[in-house]
Amino acid sequence: MRSNGLLSGIILWWSRTFGGKLSKPSIDYPQAGDKVTRGRYAVRISGCAGECQAAIDGGDWQPCRSADGYCWYDWCPAETGRHRISVRARVGNAWVKDERTCRVV
Repeated sequence: MRSNGLLSGIILWWSRTFGGKLSKPSIDYPQAGDKVTRGRYAVRISGCAGECQAAIDGGDWQPCRSADGYCWYDWCPAETGRHRISVRARVGNAWVKDERTCRVV
């Protein structure tokens, strides 16, 4: 069971390094398999208490807004097809990321 010891060590290191904050940003919407209509769409992100940013298809990181206990990225997809949404939130001194692929119709 050496792997359990390694996992415990990683969790302890993470806790000490990032002040015990193990939260990770998570893209709530769009969900996996959702189709997004061209125009305006608000990407909802949970699990981020501080600074949060989003990027589409590997583009530049853009700030998200906070409201109602979530972070939001106001996206205006113009091109149809598959797009990769990446989000990151600052946890301590590091960025923690999540990604999701969706189809714009």
